Amino acid sequence: MSVREHSRRAVVILCYFFTALSAKNLPPSANFEGRPDNRCEYDFVIVGGGSAGSVVANRLSANSNISVLLIEAGYAEDETTLVPLLAPLQLFGRYSWPSKTEPQGHACFAYEGNRCLIVRGRALGGGSVINHLLLARGNRNDYDSWAANGAEGWAYEDVLPYFKSIERFNIPEFFDKEYHSMAGEIPESLAPWHSELSKAFLRGMNDMGYKIVDYNGAGQIGHSFSHYNTEKNQRVSAGKAFIQSVISERANLKIVLGGVATKIEFNGLTAVGVHYRNESGSFFAKAKREVVVSAGAIGSPQLLMLSGIGPKSELDHLQIKTVAHLPVGENLQDHFAVGGIAATMDKNAGINASDPRIILDYELFGTGPMTIAAGIENMAFLNTSNASTRTNYPDGQAVLVSLSPSTAGSSTAYKSFGLKEEVYKKYFMPNSDKYAFMIVPLVLRPHSRGTVKLNRTKPFDYPIVDPQYLSHPDDIRTAVRVTKEAMRVLDTAPMRALGVRPWDILLPGCEHTKLWSDDYMACLAKHMTQAGWHYSSTCPMGNDTNAVVDARLRVRGGVRNLRVVDCSIMPTIVSGNTNFPAMMIGAKGAAMILQDHGISTDRKEEYF
Repeated sequence: MSVREHSRRAVVILCYFFTALSAKNLPPSANFEGRPDNRCEYDFVIVGGGSAGSVVANRLSANSNISVLLIEAGYAEDETTLVPLLAPLQLFGRYSWPSKTEPQGHACFAYEGNRCLIVRGRALGGGSVINHLLLARGNRNDYDSWAANGAEGWAYEDVLPYFKSIERFNIPEFFDKEYHSMAGEIPESLAPWHSELSKAFLRGMNDMGYKIVDYNGAGQIGHSFSHYNTEKNQRVSAGKAFIQSVISERANLKIVLGGVATKIEFNGLTAVGVHYRNESGSFFAKAKREVVVSAGAIGSPQLLMLSGIGPKSELDHLQIKTVAHLPVGENLQDHFAVGGIAATMDKNAGINASDPRIILDYELFGTGPMTIAAGIENMAFLNTSNASTRTNYPDGQAVLVSLSPSTAGSSTAYKSFGLKEEVYKKYFMPNSDKYAFMIVPLVLRPHSRGTVKLNRTKPFDYPIVDPQYLSHPDDIRTAVRVTKEAMRVLDTAPMRALGVRPWDILLPGCEHTKLWSDDYMACLAKHMTQAGWHYSSTCPMGNDTNAVVDARLRVRGGVRNLRVVDCSIMPTIVSGNTNFPAMMIGAKGAAMILQDHGISTDRKEEYF
C-alpha cells in the first residue's frame, strides 16, 4: 500500500473513531445553571472556567460557607476530547475559539494575509480541553526573575508548593519528593508506547551530549519522552480534575455555562458584580467579596477594558468611562515555533495512523499510537545562547512529532491554519509518497511584545490581537540557533540508521537562500511562523508603571475587590508550555484570596 493510500485510510479511521466517541458525554450536574440562582449574590464571582479559573473555583468553594459563582463562556467537554492522538481535532471544534492575528510585519508570511492562527479554549477547563496535553512548569529562573523585578512572593521556592499541590505524579523513575507530589488533581504521566523513531530520537539526543531529565524537576536542560496530563491514557482537563470531580458535592458552587461576561460593575472604584449574557438573556451577578477575572491573556484584558480599566486613550475612543488608567493589553507575549522543519526516512518508524489495529490497541489494551498526544513523542529543552556550559536556562525547545506533514490529515490542518495553498502544494506535497516526520523548534524567551486591543467598531467581538512576532531582531537570531541545534539530531547515528534525511525542498518565498543555511532558517522562521498559543503577560504583575496587578493579583490604580488570576499576570512568559503554570497561578491566587479574607478550608495542604 502506498504512503498516500495510508494517509487516506488514516483520515477515515480517525474520523470513524471520533464519531463513535461523540455520543458519550461527561455526566451533568444540577449545579450547572443557565443563570444565577434566586439569590443572584455570591461571595465570589469568577469569570472564566479555564485552566486557572477552574482551580480558583475549586479552592474557594472548599469552604461550604463560601458561595461561588463561576461564569464560563463554553460548555462541559464530552469524550471526544479524551483521546491523546486526536488532540489536534479539538483546535477547530466546539470547544475552541479560533481567530487570526493582525497582519504581521515580520512573520507569518506563508499564511493568507500574513495572519497566524489564534486558538483559545472555550470550555469548562479552557485550553486544557483542546491543547496537546504537554505538562511543563517552566524554569526556576523565570520565577526568580519575577520576584526580583517586583513580584514579591513569586520566586520558584514560592510557587513550587502550588505546583505540587495540584500534581499527581505518575512517573516513578523521576519521582523526587522535593519537586513532586502524588496527591494533587492533575496527573502527570508518560505514554505506555513509543515508536521506533521516538526511541532513535532519544538515543540521538544522548549522543549529542544531552541527558534524559525530568524537565519538571531539578534541571530543565535535556530531553525526555513527553509528559502528559493523562490518566489511564486519557486527557484529564482542568475542568474534569477541579470541577467535575467536586461539583456534585458542593452546593455552594454554582456554574453558568455558555455565559459571556460583558462588564464588571463598579461602585466608584469598588467592583461589585458582573454583567453577563447567554442564550437565556442578560443577567447580573453580585459579588459580596470579590470579582475574580480568569478569562485568559486575551479574554481578561478585553473584559477589563470593556469595564473601564485600561489605557485611557483607547477607552476614550470607544466612549468607555475610565475607571482606572492602566496598561492593560500592552505586554502580550507568546512563544513561536519555526514550522516546516521536516525529514524523510526509509521506513515507517513513526506513527502509522492508517493501521486500524491502533484503535484496538487503545480500546482493548490502553496502549499504542493513540496514547501519543498529537503525535508529540519527545521534548528537549536547549540552551543555545551558552551551548558550551549548558547552563540550566533554556532559550529553545525542540519537539518531535512522529507524524508526516504530507498526509491528507496534515493538509486539512494546514488549510485550517490558513497556509497558502501554493506553499503546501510546492513544499509538502512532493514528498507525500515518502515516510516523514517533523521537528518543531520553539523560541522560549522571545523579546517581541504585542498588544490586545478592543475592536473599535465592535468592542464585544473578538479583540484585535497583534503579537508582533519576530519584531525584535534577537528573536530571529535565537530562532536560527534553536533550529540548527534541533536539527543536529537528524545526523546522529540512531537517526541515520532509519535512513533519515532533512527535507530536500526549498520553501516558496525562500528560494533566494541556500537550503538549510542560516539565511534559509531565518526565512523559514519568518514565513512558516507558528503561534505557540501560550499567550501571556497582558495584565502583568509588579510594582512599577508597567504593572496592571500587584503581587497579590489585585488590580492596581486604587481599584478594590477585583483580581486577575491567569497567565495574563505573568510579567514575562515562562520557558515552557503555559498550561501547567496557569493551574499553578490558579492555586496560588486562590490561596491569596483565602488568606486576605481570613477564610479557612477543610483542604489539607501538605506542601507548605
